[in-house]
Amino acid sequence: MGIIRRLILLFYVPIILAALGVCAGVCLQLVPENVWRSELQNLITRDETLIALVILALASVILWTGVFSRRSSKSSDVSLLSGDVHLEIGRPGEVKVAVPAIIGVVERAAIVVNGVREATASVYKQSGDMPIKVRLEIILGQGFSAPKVSEAVVKAVDEALLATLQLPSVPVEVKVTEVTHAITERDKRVV
Repeated sequence: MGIIRRLILLFYVPIILAALGVCAGVCLQLVPENVWRSELQNLITRDETLIALVILALASVILWTGVFSRRSSKSSDVSLLSGDVHLEIGRPGEVKVAVPAIIGVVERAAIVVNGVREATASVYKQSGDMPIKVRLEIILGQGFSAPKVSEAVVKAVDEALLATLQLPSVPVEVKVTEVTHAITERDKRVV
């Protein structure tokens, strides 16, 4: 749900609840008939009532269209912050790996790539043969090519996940979040 729909709901729900409370009071005869009839007559004759009804109708249409909107596949993914991932269920038993361990493998593999200054990984659950996918946010050193570094990061992560967890071809999405000054490598001095 977007921020606009949340703001609409913030005002819409209390107004509807207040209207329902008034209707319940009238139906249960808690509000005397002469009071609610005179108030209703007063409300019907005012222009502000028509404006308020139009605004509520517009808000209702906006909220109603949210029911039918489709979300992208990225937003339907479930982020895994903890828990276990089932890697294998077979003869030797059930093999599980904790999500923080997977994140550690991915981040260590990414940080050793030349040009990557920092790496932050997230693991997402997905359906199909591969139970997970990885999203990796990196900080790129200035002077390095983002496509080349991203390609090298994907290759390094694939190799690390295959070697460590026997997970072949895990989908990896790399996002460059920042570019920082390149750290120059100094020659080693012999003393």
